[in-house]
Amino acid sequence: MVLLAMPFSVIYSLNQIIKNNTPESIQPISMQTFTSMMNEILNPSTPKSTVSSIFKTLIHSLLHSPESHHSQILKLIADLSSHHPSLAQLALDSLQSMLPQLTDPPSQLTIEYLDALVNISERPMEVDDSLFTSICLAASFPVRLWMVRNSGCRVMVRPELLYPVLMGMTKEPYPCLREEALEALVRLGECAVFEEVSLVKGCYERGVQLLSDNEDCVRISAVRVVSLCSVVRDMNMKVRVEVFNGLGKMEIVSKELLMQSLSKRVLVLDQSPTEQFVLLASNVAGALVHGVEDEFFEVRKSVCQSLRTLTVLSVEFAHAALNLLMDVLNDYKVEVRFQALETMHHMAINHCLELQENYMHKFLDVLEDNSSEVRFSARKIVRLMKLRNHLLFKSTMDVLLKNLDSYPQDEADIFSVLSHLGRNHKQFVDLIANEIADEVEASFEGNREFNSARMAALLVLSISAPFLNADVCPIPPVIFSFAATFLSRICCAFSDVMNRDTLLEYLIQKSSSMVQPEVNISNGEGQNPLAKDDVQNVAGNEMIHSEITINNGEGQLPLSKYNVQNVALEMKPPNDVGQHKRPVHDSVVLTYINYILVKLPNIWPKVQSCSANEVLCSLRHWKEELTSLTFDSSAPADASAFALLYLKIIKLVVEVWDHLVRKTEVVSGTVELEDKLEKLDGRAKELMNRFIGFSAEEEISVLELILLTYTLRLCRSEICSRNFIFKRMTIIYLRTESFLKLRSDVASGFVAELGSLIRESSNGGASCSSLAFDNCLKLFSPKRLMIREGIRHRRAELSIPNNCPDYPLPFAPGLTASIPCDITIHNISSNCRAWVRMCINDGFTQHVYLDLQSFEVSGEVRKISYAVPYYRTPELDSFNLKVCIGLESLFENVTPVQAHGGPKCELVLLCEEKIVYLSRVL
Repeated sequence: MVLLAMPFSVIYSLNQIIKNNTPESIQPISMQTFTSMMNEILNPSTPKSTVSSIFKTLIHSLLHSPESHHSQILKLIADLSSHHPSLAQLALDSLQSMLPQLTDPPSQLTIEYLDALVNISERPMEVDDSLFTSICLAASFPVRLWMVRNSGCRVMVRPELLYPVLMGMTKEPYPCLREEALEALVRLGECAVFEEVSLVKGCYERGVQLLSDNEDCVRISAVRVVSLCSVVRDMNMKVRVEVFNGLGKMEIVSKELLMQSLSKRVLVLDQSPTEQFVLLASNVAGALVHGVEDEFFEVRKSVCQSLRTLTVLSVEFAHAALNLLMDVLNDYKVEVRFQALETMHHMAINHCLELQENYMHKFLDVLEDNSSEVRFSARKIVRLMKLRNHLLFKSTMDVLLKNLDSYPQDEADIFSVLSHLGRNHKQFVDLIANEIADEVEASFEGNREFNSARMAALLVLSISAPFLNADVCPIPPVIFSFAATFLSRICCAFSDVMNRDTLLEYLIQKSSSMVQPEVNISNGEGQNPLAKDDVQNVAGNEMIHSEITINNGEGQLPLSKYNVQNVALEMKPPNDVGQHKRPVHDSVVLTYINYILVKLPNIWPKVQSCSANEVLCSLRHWKEELTSLTFDSSAPADASAFALLYLKIIKLVVEVWDHLVRKTEVVSGTVELEDKLEKLDGRAKELMNRFIGFSAEEEISVLELILLTYTLRLCRSEICSRNFIFKRMTIIYLRTESFLKLRSDVASGFVAELGSLIRESSNGGASCSSLAFDNCLKLFSPKRLMIREGIRHRRAELSIPNNCPDYPLPFAPGLTASIPCDITIHNISSNCRAWVRMCINDGFTQHVYLDLQSFEVSGEVRKISYAVPYYRTPELDSFNLKVCIGLESLFENVTPVQAHGGPKCELVLLCEEKIVYLSRVL
């Protein structure tokens, strides 16, 4: 249905107009008819026959209506063609056939027809020479103005004709005509239609003459070419801005005039200059200098923008202009400083930036700018720098490191700059590689203050040097080993060349790139002598504490302990029958985890020296690194879970140790310590019960850590249940002792001292003083732990389908509620005792035994969908249950937890608690 229907009388009148084609029968269209026609044209539901009738009426009306109506009719025809493209070509043909009748002489009506034709065609319209000339010579000012304004954009004319006409128009008495003529000349030049330099020169010279025009609009339009520089001292600020904007668009300028713009006095040339050149040179003299000295920052900014183009035109000019830009770096306006640096960056990209040594001091100061935009732009230039000597390189590096302390929020960008700096100056990095290695090593070992940001920055600089050519810069492998522990923090510095996983593989490869030599191992504590042929049989998870030497034919040279790590990492476990090769990515991840774990003994002296904050910072960083890892299979995922839990225990140990050393006696400190000890006890249970598949060395390391947690508890004289803790510690000690005997290893000093206390104690350890356990703590040092893929993580996944606060499960008070559970457990054998634990807010806990034999088994994964019964439903409208899966801890079975029903030993939770929502239905 037509929304804006034409009145019947209007439709009837249209039909009559169409039928009677004689001039006598056609009457002018009324305003009501015009309005109705417009409604029908704009209405998408109008039938095509009606639109066609309207079109015919409009065309006929052009021939017989008064000229005063033509403007509205042409507007309707243009709108009709726009909304109904099928009639556009017919409209063009009709209007073009009428145009010759309107050009003798050209009038405002001629322009209206041309404007309608351009609007309908939607592309530039070609005009023949005679029509263009007649319109440009017309007596009517608006007619000439329309043609000049549209020349070169909406109306296309032969350049050979357009150029002289426009040059003549620049002498018109009307300012707007002169302005439009200049703009048309600029468009003509931008279209590259000038094939002869003489035409360009003619344009430029005409622009010079108009620079002294009385009208602002004419002078602004005249700001093109070098001659524009004559108005750099114009009274109007907008004119000065347009001057330098125009300079930035120039593409044909002589080197002499460019150099002249940097000097306030006219330069003497070798060749005899022409009178015209002298005039131009006098106008150009010092133009850019005046620009950067302008009181308005908009003008100074415009000068810097124009130099982006001009410096590319001449290398000599670029070198001279650099002095000007260096002065601008002291500008008080951020916008100006930023634009100057952007210009210098553009110069560097085009290989025309050469920062001399005398400029470097001022440039490096910009890196400390208060504006983040300015600092970022300056660093973009540093990325492209080619410094000439080692001193400049060292100064740049020091400023960037200082920048890192001043603006830590810029860390990612600074790391990226250091990465490029190292890649571009491999020979200079080589000179300081050993110095960096010593500083990093000393920081990690606790011999100096640990600044993680500085360490990461130095590592980025070092490892970037051999990126493109590994033979140029021999970086110590220890650098790559340390860098691996900062992976997630530094990977952004290399995002332009590799992703995170590729960077990790690169670091592992470089840190283990030593050729495996002939090895002799001397006897050490707790180890049997190994013959040369035994080296290949050492398991990959074993850490060699003995001195290793390389036989190079000239004697035996000792390796550093870091090289010992690398050799140990290179040793492969024996190939079992049917063993499949792991994906490369998993192997790299596992090695990376070991890199973190072997650092723990190095930080222990700082724990003993009461530098807990630095140690906690390192542990927090390593935890973040492990959390960010991705895995291709379960083996590295299980190893990562173990390493994370191990680090959490070490973190709690450090916090408790620090608390005991400080001997905080206030109530809040005592409560905090007790809370940490409880957490430590829970983490220790998790470590022993949620992981299986330990090698003997791994088991001993874990057991010693568990013994440490109990020793920390017993160091407190006021601790409750001392006998119970002592019994648990005794069980762990006996297990440790049995492992040591099986391997014929010697116990560490810490374990040996604890054994003496246990054997000498009577009545459950009550006779042992806290001081005795405190002496044991001083002997503890974590072993170098390197795990292998055999470790498996016991875990569970629990989901309650179709349950949320909006969709609770139904229950009736006093009756058993059914809790649907989807349970998946990993790495748990059928002889283990697993339970579903359900807790309510009043503290009541119910356990339901899980028969693992009834689970569906797929390798190490067991699944079941099970409706767990909950018996003690309360007299409430709704309540929540906390449900989780737990495993009985048979490892420390000192006393039973529950005598009748439920687990006999403590439960170790295998998953996070899930909240189950229940709502009463009766």
